[in-house]
Amino acid sequence: MNECLLCGRKLKQDMTFDFLFSFRPLEQSVVCKACRQKFEKIDFKTSCPGCGRQMSEKTICEDCKRWEKAGYELLFNQALYKYDENMKAYVTRYKFMGDYRYRLIFANELQEKVAEFQKQGYAIVPIPVDRETFEKTRGFNQVLGWLGKIDCENYLVMRQNKGRLKQSHKDRAMRMKTKQPFEYVGPNNLSDKKILLVDDIYTTGRTLYHAKTLLEDAGAKFVTSVTLAR
Repeated sequence: MNECLLCGRKLKQDMTFDFLFSFRPLEQSVVCKACRQKFEKIDFKTSCPGCGRQMSEKTICEDCKRWEKAGYELLFNQALYKYDENMKAYVTRYKFMGDYRYRLIFANELQEKVAEFQKQGYAIVPIPVDRETFEKTRGFNQVLGWLGKIDCENYLVMRQNKGRLKQSHKDRAMRMKTKQPFEYVGPNNLSDKKILLVDDIYTTGRTLYHAKTLLEDAGAKFVTSVTLAR
């Protein structure tokens, strides 16, 4: 790929002296440096331990305090980027307009993060999409697009509910009232399994906590999550 996916400028492959002698495989860039820098990374050292929200210091945010008050154990979600206007534009093009090429922009980063958990024995469970979205609208699961060849477990499927309002069309209050959208279809007993959920955006956490509840009910030892953005 010779042109930036985002702006169309010709790409330059920067190779430092250190890289030349590292013997690492060359990763082909798909976006230019200027476009890459428009996305703001979250600093894990000063993010909320519960959801990954960027904070001024590492402390539990008010949203996560509400989850705790409701009786939930926190997800300890790790988010890579802030969900700002640049990320929103990216998600719109990739997820809602279905430009599958855009998976490449963040695929390597997300795969590297997920691989850290795989090495620790976690089973990787992507958040599923409903059949209508898969067959009629987008044609792919955006999370699986990022994860590529990483081994994943299909422990969850979306319950069929025609006419259901999509999460992206709901305000915060409506999201929080969303009923359990998933069905567990994994092994009879997940005893001693550590699970990593992977999703695109952590907004209110409602979707991920629904998934967490089902997996814990099936016997999972520990459930946490990684998202591209918060």
